[in-house]
Amino acid sequence: MGLVKLLTDPGQFKFYKGKGYTHGPREVPYGNDRPGGGSSDAPLVTTPLPSVESSPTAKTTPDSLYRGQGVVTKAVLDDTKRISKFLLTGQGLEFLATQQALLITENIRMYGSDVSKWRYINPASYVANTALAATGEHIKNTLTFGLKPVHSRENTFLEANPGLAKRSKQPVMGTDRITTAPIYIAQQADNTIKDTVDFYITKVNNDGSGNNTYIHFRSYIKGLSDSYGADWKSTRYMGRGEDFFMYNGFSRDISFDFQVPILSRLEQASVYSKLNYLASLMAPDYTAGGFMRGNIVKITLGDYLIDVPGILTGISFDMEEAAGWDIGEYNDAGVKQDGSYVMPKMINVGGFKFKPIHNFIPQTVSPYFIASGDGKNNNAPFISFGKTGQTESDSGGYTYQVKTRKATVNTNDVEETGDTLRQQAASAAQRARTQSNS
Repeated sequence: MGLVKLLTDPGQFKFYKGKGYTHGPREVPYGNDRPGGGSSDAPLVTTPLPSVESSPTAKTTPDSLYRGQGVVTKAVLDDTKRISKFLLTGQGLEFLATQQALLITENIRMYGSDVSKWRYINPASYVANTALAATGEHIKNTLTFGLKPVHSRENTFLEANPGLAKRSKQPVMGTDRITTAPIYIAQQADNTIKDTVDFYITKVNNDGSGNNTYIHFRSYIKGLSDSYGADWKSTRYMGRGEDFFMYNGFSRDISFDFQVPILSRLEQASVYSKLNYLASLMAPDYTAGGFMRGNIVKITLGDYLIDVPGILTGISFDMEEAAGWDIGEYNDAGVKQDGSYVMPKMINVGGFKFKPIHNFIPQTVSPYFIASGDGKNNNAPFISFGKTGQTESDSGGYTYQVKTRKATVNTNDVEETGDTLRQQAASAAQRARTQSNS
């Protein structure tokens, strides 16, 4: 019924209500339309709307019969002005924000977290397309900036998406860079092989060359445990019911598990060669003369452990059933193709047991390195905290403040102590002579 009333009696409808004033359907405000003077700067009206009973004027003559070049140009300029003013209003900004929100939803649906393909609203396109309406030209309403995630593996570690391995025409680019990193021999670790949490195992070569063997794994660490123990031996003396304790030694054990995924067939060779080498560290190494010797390793795990030397006492390989197996490919003759192996896609390395052999003296931190609970140049850094040595310049995350002590000596006290000791010695000698004569 509302539409019927609007058509039959449009004067009943009032809008744009203010203090003591309203406007009818043909009275949309424009120009100096504020009560008492002043402009509302209404963006959508640039010329007055004629009333229903009014006669055409120079400003309100319909142009539907003839839209010459002058009329079109004037209309385009008016429309461009209106759109420009509208986009700067609160409603216009709300419109742009709504369009961008809808576009972000579409971006997530189509591209997920790959923001390099996300599209964004181009506000200038609305004005430009209005101005180009008479020419038939059109520009896109969206822009693509080609942004890249700051912490993506592609940016940080120069890797491609592993999920593209079997779809890409160049599958080598779809492999995991650290997973495919080979075992190598060098005097120090390759610092270009970076992970969010660095994790690699260093085998100290027994040939004395200074070169070590490095194995890098992705840091899918689980269940890190770092336990410390003090060995006290108890003794009982005749006539006493309680135990007396004597300190006998210190021990430390580190254990954790980690997962090694094989995300494509191209990663099988590197992964299993590294796992095989890791397992071989449990077996002995032999000298040229045939004498057996064990293997010393170093563990680096973020800044918590940095090149901590020690011995591996056990590891175990568990196959992840949920990950399944990679099925080898066979040709028409039923012969397995080269490089095609039936192998598990996920290995859980469990029971990784490591006993540190510290490159510092395991001891209680000296009072000289204690300052409000922190210490730099720490003489017993069981937790590396970024520290790789014992020099002040290699302090890692520790803070530094050495508190010095000044010893004061009283000369009189020393002399009195000396006299007392001499007297005690003389008395002991006299008692010995007396006992001997008797």
